Amino acid sequence: MQIKIMKLDYGQATTESLLRKWKIDTCQQGEECWCRVIKCDPPLFFVESNRDEQEYCVVRSGELGKETVEHLVKLHNKSLSGT
Repeated sequence: MQIKIMKLDYGQATTESLLRKWKIDTCQQGEECWCRVIKCDPPLFFVESNRDEQEYCVVRSGELGKETVEHLVKLHNKSLSGT
């Protein structure tokens, strides 16, 4: 699979994230933490205000619990596949 390289701002990354599959990741605390992070698969990066490139997270750490994130990712990815 070839990864498409794009220079995006945060707003563009938000829009693009809705068109990509999502994956679940742990926060910096690891598996024992109650929360989970949602990222794009493949990863999506953005640049804001002359800062370094940052990975876009649909849901950042500390925002949603594991069960909710698992449910949202399943629904989102299913909607992309049309099933």
